[in-house]
Amino acid sequence: MNAEPLEKALFATGTGVVENDLSSSVPDVGVMSLQEEANIADAEQVLSRSEDPSRPDLIAETRRRSFANHKDEARPKKDVLHRHTDEGPNNSRWTHRKKHFFILSSAGKPIYSRYGDESKLSSFMGLIQAILSFFASDDDSVRCLNAGSHKFVFTMKGPLYLVAVSSTGESEAQLRQQLGYLYSQILFILTSTQLTRIFETRVNYDLRNLLAGTEMFLDQLARSFQQSPGFFLGAFQCLRMSSRLRQKISSTLSMANPQGLAFGMLLAKEHLIGLIRPKRYSLHPNDLHLLSNMVQSSSGFRSGETWTPVCLPQFNNRAFLHAYVSFVGPDLCFVLVSTDKDSFFEMSQYKQEIVRRLEEGACVDGIDEAIRSVPYSIVEIGVPQLRHFICKSTTLVQYTQPTPSPPYTKKDDWKRLLTVYQRASEALQARSDPMQMFFHAGTAEAVVGCVVASYEIYAAFGPLVSKATAMEAINALQKWIKRHEDHIFINSVPVIGGKT
Repeated sequence: MNAEPLEKALFATGTGVVENDLSSSVPDVGVMSLQEEANIADAEQVLSRSEDPSRPDLIAETRRRSFANHKDEARPKKDVLHRHTDEGPNNSRWTHRKKHFFILSSAGKPIYSRYGDESKLSSFMGLIQAILSFFASDDDSVRCLNAGSHKFVFTMKGPLYLVAVSSTGESEAQLRQQLGYLYSQILFILTSTQLTRIFETRVNYDLRNLLAGTEMFLDQLARSFQQSPGFFLGAFQCLRMSSRLRQKISSTLSMANPQGLAFGMLLAKEHLIGLIRPKRYSLHPNDLHLLSNMVQSSSGFRSGETWTPVCLPQFNNRAFLHAYVSFVGPDLCFVLVSTDKDSFFEMSQYKQEIVRRLEEGACVDGIDEAIRSVPYSIVEIGVPQLRHFICKSTTLVQYTQPTPSPPYTKKDDWKRLLTVYQRASEALQARSDPMQMFFHAGTAEAVVGCVVASYEIYAAFGPLVSKATAMEAINALQKWIKRHEDHIFINSVPVIGGKT
């Protein structure tokens, strides 16, 4: 790929990509399947009328049209109940939830609630807005309130207020980090430019009109916070495979890159198989989490090739890129991010060529075998004292972990362990006076967190383990990680149009 056109598309500051003037990019919102040309033509007619930012209702119409053919697929049946629209402040199920997330506009308009129907929470959202406005009127802000076992964390991001209410034992910093992910998810759909423009024009605008059909992204993200350690680690998990197979895949991905390709990745469920990037730019783990979250949130992506505008907030929160999504197997997915909104067919042809070369090189069979072998067992480590561990490479911002085994096969036990891991991670990653070692001895387990060379290691043991025994086990674990580093991490990423 010739680097010059991509360089022209990037800001001189190196903060991201701008393909066109932002005013013309604003209407490009929603997920659009290019297999339905009639609907695309319909949507383009709407887009041609959507240049006026004071008419966001036209943008919402574009989304509804582009989602029309995936109406039954865009939200899997198993996700329908996750909206919990029958719950509310007067409902015991709602009040007994251990964690809530609320998003509202600065005018008090409900935008999102993890549980309950937003329209039935108007008075509750209004109360939140009144509390925040009271402090703002005195040129002050409220960040956190503690009430018994509940912690209320508030974040103001431009025209949006985000609130977390939790009794899970997570700290203010951890909850604030999760609110930041939810805000990034909204920017992923809208961009900060569009978000600001809408509320500058209509302060009382109901943003749910523009987010219609994408609530599942926020729901999936909220669920993932207590299921995946990647979010609090700020890292991504790679698919374990032989270094030879990974090298063949990386070499294949870097062949014949199409014009306009900014990032390309091959995913297997929540695991990264391969990645390509521009020479001067890297894909931030947070942006990679948002792309993976989008793909995992909707079964509609599995029905064909999909072309959708996306904003990668850590790369450039002011403009859209365009993502090509295509599943080439039950769990194997290509995600190609382009600076060119008209390059769908080039991305499709590139994907077909890559799949052909992977099949000829027997890579697809190797990937299928790696998927079947994931996740691996703690028994493979050969350290009997270990119950579980997470290892993060701080230089590669990737992590690995074995499959949870007893006693962490139960949902509540796994959540408890992740909460302790979160506390350890917060201690090791503290901006001021970070700890080099964290030790927690509880009634259910003992957890050690430590920085060893270029790794952060978090390990769980029985509750009676001594520090000395735990550190001996971690030293043995480190040796195992070093021997298998090429299998569990991606050590080099090919550069688009060049070498790794």
